[in-house]
Amino acid sequence: MSRRGTELMTTASRQLDEMTEFFGTLEEADLRRPCPDDDAGDTVGAIAVHTAQGYALLGRFLQATGYVPGATGGGGHGHGPCRSRGGAPGLLPTPATLRTQVSAATAPIGRLADLTDEQLDSVPRPGSSRFADGHRSLEQVIDAVIDHQAAHLAALKQAVQ
Repeated sequence: MSRRGTELMTTASRQLDEMTEFFGTLEEADLRRPCPDDDAGDTVGAIAVHTAQGYALLGRFLQATGYVPGATGGGGHGHGPCRSRGGAPGLLPTPATLRTQVSAATAPIGRLADLTDEQLDSVPRPGSSRFADGHRSLEQVIDAVIDHQAAHLAALKQAVQ
């Protein structure tokens, strides 16, 4: 365990707790609301699904790139384009489904503490995640995911005020 990995895990875990608490306040009518800061015209529900799945995607990226044990090889994008949200058109998640998705991200986030300083300083190959540009270190990529998640959560909160 590295101190930096533990700090990343702590930050992401707090954010997951905040998401779980926020999703617990939502009603199904909230999920149908448009999200005002979203250029694609997505609903609160679609962005909530995207946000709830974000850390699971980070976990798959860490596995696919070999940073943590598990499946290796292609298909592990750390975070797909933001325009691929919400699943099938017209289907809204329930608040309970969102909380379940966030809960499922607990295990991948726990693996952040296992990352070594050497791994955190390494540069993931470009294209292995939308946040990996061939210049950012793994730690910077993870920080970018955390910031991205925070921006979505803030937009969601604003949309349901």
